[in-house]
Amino acid sequence: MQAADVKTSVFPKSCRLKSSLRIKEIVHQRLFVFSFPIKCFYNIKPNDGSKIAVVVSKKRFPHATDRNRVKRLMREAYRLNRHQLLLPENCGLEMCWMYVGGEMPTYKQVTAAATSIFTELQTVVQKEAAK
Repeated sequence: MQAADVKTSVFPKSCRLKSSLRIKEIVHQRLFVFSFPIKCFYNIKPNDGSKIAVVVSKKRFPHATDRNRVKRLMREAYRLNRHQLLLPENCGLEMCWMYVGGEMPTYKQVTAAATSIFTELQTVVQKEAAK
């Protein structure tokens, strides 16, 4: 199989925030938007593109399979709804989505929360760009 035959990911690595130091900085800044069951910590950066990290607590979901399912649901909700967030040029957004619910969510709940988060983030980014 050649490299051209390999299908590229629809959620590429360039969209993922993987640095634990960056994630800690974003969470410690305490800028967040909340829509149950997701709390979205964010940081506006002067670059292009957005990056996301997804976090699910081991305390709430002791089994790794449950944590992975919640993370998969949140990543899919982000991937399908990220077009709602229109960033101005030279403006980037780093986000850390933290699941704060206690029960296994449905896809409908996660999608509704993601849509709400994107509308709130859109107003925040517009206010910041107007400054």
